[in-house]
Amino acid sequence: MKTVAALALIAALAAPAPAAAQGRAEVRKQVEMSMVVTGTVRIAADGRVEGVSVDREAEVPKDVRGLIGGAVPRWRFEPLAAAAPAADVAMTLRVAVRRDPQAQQDAYIMRIVSASFGEPEPPYGRSTPPPIYPTRAAMQGVPATVYVVARFGRDGKVQASFVEQVNLYRVGTQAQMDWFRTSFAEATLAAVRRWSFVPPNQGEQAAREGWLVRVPVAFMPPGHHGKAYGHWDVYVPGPRQRAPWARQTADAGVDAMAGSGPRLLGGGRRLLSGLDDNG
Repeated sequence: MKTVAALALIAALAAPAPAAAQGRAEVRKQVEMSMVVTGTVRIAADGRVEGVSVDREAEVPKDVRGLIGGAVPRWRFEPLAAAAPAADVAMTLRVAVRRDPQAQQDAYIMRIVSASFGEPEPPYGRSTPPPIYPTRAAMQGVPATVYVVARFGRDGKVQASFVEQVNLYRVGTQAQMDWFRTSFAEATLAAVRRWSFVPPNQGEQAAREGWLVRVPVAFMPPGHHGKAYGHWDVYVPGPRQRAPWARQTADAGVDAMAGSGPRLLGGGRRLLSGLDDNG
């Protein structure tokens, strides 16, 4: 973990509005900023990390590069059954800056909070019409990102879906935040029930009876754009939850995703240590 000075960026979102400012103080303490960084990790057959590199290194802040270079080499992955040469595996990391709950004054902690490994393989074909923007949220211009996981079978139909996290880009009272998160989650699940996918027809995934996909669903009003690679995004993160029926995957966390399309889960080398473990 590493402490950084990030108060100015976080305060830009956390500034209270004239109305209903009382009750927002606790919500403002939840504000964080994060960025998604992609790269490659070299994993030995016994699960040790032999090397790590960051894509487009010059575009990633020095503090972030230092955090990744110090943390990732200490990780341990699931070993292979037989001896094999070290393999380069694609990785996607989300690095977040959050208020330090132990500090007496405004201080912030930077850490890796989510990770996924392996190429972000999408389903071979899909029909994923977007959800309807909740009316009240649209009228007030409230942006959000919803992370949803869905299970589909051989007929391509969605059998189950679950909202894992809802991040909001606006500060309100806790009651308002809960209401908006519920509205975005319900709108997303209503759309997911109409989705369909073409099951994988080759590779180790083809033999399965069902598959999992994770999708980040963005609700963005006009004028609100996603951040470019290597830039911080500021928001209020929602609680993280795991679908009770979702099997264990190589992912650690739910929001380490590059791009906006569905990601097929179930492949990649599984991380055995925690993201904060020292090995």
